[in-house]
Amino acid sequence: GTGSGKTECFMIPILNDLYEQSLTKKEALEGVHALFLYPLNALINSQKERLDAWTQHFGNKIRYCLYNGNTEERDSKVRKKQKPNQVLSRELMRKHPAPILVTNGTMLEYMLIRQMDAPILEKSKQNKTLRWIVLDEAHSYMGSQAAELALQLRRVLQAFGVEAKDIRFVATSATIADENAEQQL
Repeated sequence: GTGSGKTECFMIPILNDLYEQSLTKKEALEGVHALFLYPLNALINSQKERLDAWTQHFGNKIRYCLYNGNTEERDSKVRKKQKPNQVLSRELMRKHPAPILVTNGTMLEYMLIRQMDAPILEKSKQNKTLRWIVLDEAHSYMGSQAAELALQLRRVLQAFGVEAKDIRFVATSATIADENAEQQL
């Protein structure tokens, strides 16, 4: 259920994986390694404090980006707020893609088709960095929406130049069905 620590169940292994990669490379990671898909901007924004707390120790070696409609376009607008562990503008994300990308299906679709976002994909594809895909609130994808997501994920794999066998997929949900729910219907 909500507040039970489900985010930590995937966040800790992902951060451990990224940390080990950064030790091997001996430099800041660049390119999307972990893609977190949330169905709502409110859920994306709710992860900011948690991601900041988990990544601030790594400085610029393991960064994250909350990439949605609220993300500023230009780096100059956010420069005063800039943190080494967070990418705050689309411009900076395109130049130096963060290893952790937190977004929604709509923004992911834009990223797949917009030329201006092509550098994010190209830099990630170049080194085949994508290793994790997290689908939060997986129960919310039903019917045609689930089919669309499945097709979108196939396109994501192709765009990032990876195969499904190379990705660790995580699906989470805070909604647990009541055992009497079927009887009530």
